[in-house]
Amino acid sequence: MLKPAEIHQGSSERRLGMEVVNPTAKSKKLAHPAAHAPRIFADTATMEEIKPLKEGGIVNGVTTNPTLLKRAGATSWVTADKIQKEIVKYMAPYPVSLELTELEPAKMIKQAKKLAGFGSNVVVKVPVGGYSTVERDRLTGLKVLRQLWELNIKTNATLIFNTTQAFWAANAGASYVSPFLGRVADYLYKHDQVERHAGNALYYIENHKAPEGGPERQANTAYVAAGGDRKDAGIRLINEIVSVFNTYQIKTEVLAASFRNAVQVMECLLAGADILTVPAPILMGVADHPLSDEGMKAFYEDSKVFDK
Repeated sequence: MLKPAEIHQGSSERRLGMEVVNPTAKSKKLAHPAAHAPRIFADTATMEEIKPLKEGGIVNGVTTNPTLLKRAGATSWVTADKIQKEIVKYMAPYPVSLELTELEPAKMIKQAKKLAGFGSNVVVKVPVGGYSTVERDRLTGLKVLRQLWELNIKTNATLIFNTTQAFWAANAGASYVSPFLGRVADYLYKHDQVERHAGNALYYIENHKAPEGGPERQANTAYVAAGGDRKDAGIRLINEIVSVFNTYQIKTEVLAASFRNAVQVMECLLAGADILTVPAPILMGVADHPLSDEGMKAFYEDSKVFDK
């Protein structure tokens, strides 16, 4: 669990210097009490899930991907685009992240322009890394992020798993960076060697050898990978990125993604995430607690006395 002492003290100053998330209309007498709260996005492409969450003031943005579009009923690019346009229109002016599927830079830019044309609130999702696995230039993501920034197209840099990726994506001009916190712990549970310390699948140094001289693995810092329980590794990643961004006053927003449970939502708030994109089923339960259920039942039963 993230300790309060580990929270970067510059978080509040950074948030106050960023765009107001919950503005108060001039006609209102009662100012919104959470003007600089983090944004909460619904990670879905299903309008039946989006509408009640927006109406309840729970979300002020949406993130999508091809898997979610397929789940929402898309069977072709024609139907996928129709669903995306409907979401963009319904959520305006709130941000909606739409994902690139092309892998060639020229085609990625062309597709990004098309998606950005769906509405001024569109944010284009660009994977930062992984391109070498599909025989592409490993810096493709950063180059595309840079070009889209030059074209004034907002971007969401995805597939981020360490602070290095987040930092360089911000330098390239990304509007958001999306660390996939849930997948970090998943990877450690699957790949850690049990005879070594927890987190060794992403951080391990034997006898302080040179990086090229042994079994060293430094995909993440020791703080993220091995600084505590495996289940908390993703939360530590959020905190580490936020700490770096706070130090250098980087205005790229940290968008925490790939949640596994509701507790991680509060842990990411504690870690200082600017945005949380959460699966709709988790968001539907944000008002639930066993003690709330007990209290409501007692209040309801006691109130019947007044009906006599």
